[in-house]
Amino acid sequence: MSPSRKHSGPSSHPRPRKRVIRVLTEGRVTEPDYIDILRTQYNGVSIKIVEKGSPPKTLVDKARRYQSSNDEHNPDFDEIWCIFDVDEHPNIDQAIQEARDNGINVAITNPCFELWLVLHYHDQTGHIERNKIQKEAERLGILKKKQLTDGGANTVREKYDDAKSRAKRLERTHIGNGSKYWHNPSSQVWRFVDVLALLAEVGDG
Repeated sequence: MSPSRKHSGPSSHPRPRKRVIRVLTEGRVTEPDYIDILRTQYNGVSIKIVEKGSPPKTLVDKARRYQSSNDEHNPDFDEIWCIFDVDEHPNIDQAIQEARDNGINVAITNPCFELWLVLHYHDQTGHIERNKIQKEAERLGILKKKQLTDGGANTVREKYDDAKSRAKRLERTHIGNGSKYWHNPSSQVWRFVDVLALLAEVGDG
């Protein structure tokens, strides 16, 4: 006679803890709108925006404080990211180096975040000013008054791989000609998105 099956309570293999990413953004509207889309795509990750509307150096300084208070044995978050533009901000080099020295991830777009959105539609290989790329984002129907439109939201969901490929080509071009990887035009937002995808996959495992 086979032994009876015991119904113990909860499984001895609990579901992995949801990964937490803290994010600090320079923008108050467009970047948080974009992150809302990422939340729906990668719901295995908890994305918490803890700061909005500060210049790059201030974001990195605040991220350092969060980082220093994060308990490595019982962490409040797994990664911390600063998402900001180059635009005309001072101390960009200092902010990037400070982030690198302190284990803080950065996703930089030059000249501004709208470039990353436009890359979902087409290439932008030449230097471009902030106001022109913003107007292009509006012309394409991606944004209206800095907010993502429904059509823009659908495109950034569906055309991510295209935007990533275009952004990586820009980075290779800058590195190849001896300029900094974040020079105009460029965007590293794809690095942030790829981390979300990886952590979401780990969380579902």
